[in-house]
Amino acid sequence: NRAERKRLNIIIVAEGAIDCHNKAITPDYIKDLVVSRLGFDTRVTILGHVQRGGTPSAFDRILASRMGVEAVLALLEASATTPACVVSLVGNQAVRLPLMECVQMVR
Repeated sequence: NRAERKRLNIIIVAEGAIDCHNKAITPDYIKDLVVSRLGFDTRVTILGHVQRGGTPSAFDRILASRMGVEAVLALLEASATTPACVVSLVGNQAVRLPLMECVQMVR
């Protein structure tokens, strides 16, 4: 896929998400938007059906919360000119890294 310049994206929709009119934002609604507006092949996956790592530890839960908070803060602080970022783990801290630098590291 990389040679063909295809990109894989993940969109996360929180359970109970609503828009400014209190209408539910469902995974299928987001899928339909992505397909109709962007023309991307899109699938909905419910994380609970994929997760097979056993019961998360307290550390796992705290780390997931930290990374989720960092991702939301990145969205709230972003502007139209903010470069895309990736929330990653350095030591036990959630950090933001520029997406393009991450892409360059794996090439």
